[in-house]
Amino acid sequence: YVAQIAAEDESLVVQARYDAAAGNLVVDRAVGDALPGRVLELWLIAGDNPPISLGVLPDARTGTVSVTPELAAVLAGSTLAITDEPPGGSPTGGPTGDVLAAGQVIDA
Repeated sequence: YVAQIAAEDESLVVQARYDAAAGNLVVDRAVGDALPGRVLELWLIAGDNPPISLGVLPDARTGTVSVTPELAAVLAGSTLAITDEPPGGSPTGGPTGDVLAAGQVIDA
């Protein structure tokens, strides 16, 4: 599965590719950075379910984010979104900052 997670103005563009063998998403942030003192957090939105945090994106442009087998099972057709959050990520378990970018997960 792959997704292009992009802001409408393309100020943030992240490519994500699911590596089933490793059980993670390989993320490549082509454009954009977190604001000073903030982090970028990745969320999985499957159907009408509440967003589930996949964790804070790494500072490096390329990195990996672990995906549990349960979440991998609902990855196809879901939406990946990135929010602006305080250091360490959302303190509530749900998104608290602005949604900066989103994209649908599709079959590669």
